[in-house]
Amino acid sequence: MMLFIQANDLVVWDIIMDDPSIPLKQKGELSIPKSKKEWNEEDRRSIQLHANVIHTLFCTLSLEEYNRALSCSNAKEIWDKLEVTHECTSQVNKSKVEILTLNYEAFKMKPKEDIKAMSNQFTIIINRLKSYRKTYPNEEVARNMLRSLPKS
Repeated sequence: MMLFIQANDLVVWDIIMDDPSIPLKQKGELSIPKSKKEWNEEDRRSIQLHANVIHTLFCTLSLEEYNRALSCSNAKEIWDKLEVTHECTSQVNKSKVEILTLNYEAFKMKPKEDIKAMSNQFTIIINRLKSYRKTYPNEEVARNMLRSLPKS
């Protein structure tokens, strides 16, 4: 989903990550929310963009995810809830990379599997590793593919 949002509009992604708040004004030492009457064009644009971001997020969610995120008050809260729900934490990602690396290193052609099916399975492993920014040089990929072919 992150790539989908970034591809459509990086400003939207920035809004999710930066968690823009309601327009504020200084009153002495304090920052307090502006009333709607005090909003200028930039404030309105910021609020409108934030509403669009929330709308975009809600439109991409399944009904179950939507119900989970409905209690959130801003785009950052929605995104954080989705991250937790889908366990997109660095520790979980590291574990997934380790499992995929083991799958890559132990990859072998299965009995009665044709070359196309084997290649498809290997491509899935490689693409998942790439999604976590883990890559292997082409020579190593080729060696692993050859190693997995049955001995004649």
